[in-house]
Amino acid sequence: MEELTIILLGKQGAGKSASGNTLLGKHAFHTAPSSERVTRACSMSMSTVDKQKIKVIDTPGWCDSSQFETEMKQDIIESVNMYNPHVFLLVLTTGRFTNEEITTVMNILKEFGDEVIKYMIVLFTKGDELEEPIEDYLKELHSELEQIIKISGGRVHVFNNRNEKDCQQTSLLLKKINDLVKENKNKCYTESMYNKNKKQCRNEAENSVAENRKSPAEDENRDDDDDQVSICDADQKEEKGQTMIDRKEFEKVKEKVDELTKTIQDQLMADMNNLRIRMNTVQFLVFTKAHHTQKEFTKKN
Repeated sequence: MEELTIILLGKQGAGKSASGNTLLGKHAFHTAPSSERVTRACSMSMSTVDKQKIKVIDTPGWCDSSQFETEMKQDIIESVNMYNPHVFLLVLTTGRFTNEEITTVMNILKEFGDEVIKYMIVLFTKGDELEEPIEDYLKELHSELEQIIKISGGRVHVFNNRNEKDCQQTSLLLKKINDLVKENKNKCYTESMYNKNKKQCRNEAENSVAENRKSPAEDENRDDDDDQVSICDADQKEEKGQTMIDRKEFEKVKEKVDELTKTIQDQLMADMNNLRIRMNTVQFLVFTKAHHTQKEFTKKN
């Protein structure tokens, strides 16, 4: 059987390291309580499970911190591009699905692009805390989590990392991974796929900047034209002994408008975190809807 390369992704405390140990059948990655950050750099370990060689890459928890953005994320990207994984295990915990998980999934999809979905399996941890069969749990999912499962082709698995000696849960996951590899015709996620996504993101960003630069320039030209018309009108009225505008009154009004604008800006800044979370949720729903529509269109054609 072909050697498998598996990479674990998820937020801090999701149980990536413990899942890697369960999958490998040995204590390869250091673990600690979920409140602590243990993995600060990517690490790889190999093993033979069910007569098949597997290579597992553990990664730091995906988050919004400056340290993650400047150091850890780049380490993850380099590991993905170096190892060319057959599968991404998106590690989530059973229980309440929070805005942090939504943000994590959105950031992963943005970083690696649509292609990553074809290589993704959702792995739930803390299976020992489930009070019902996984099939029933999936029926009661939050809408956002349901969308994640949907765009991943319904590929899910549950681990009880407190029972690492349960070989059956590992064998079942390996079967799902091998089925996915077969579905993808033994292809891996490659550096060229990553570079293609980043190029597309750069093009979209450049187009957005170009549009933003273009609009103010046009507005400025229109303002200049309006000013010229106003000046001409004012000159004509002043020649007739009329006053078009009281400058002092105008300055007072402008000052009040500036104060009001600053108040609004301060309020917007105060609400920025909530707005960002809501935008992430909306973006995720739009992304999943677009992906589902594209998938349906591809099937029809």
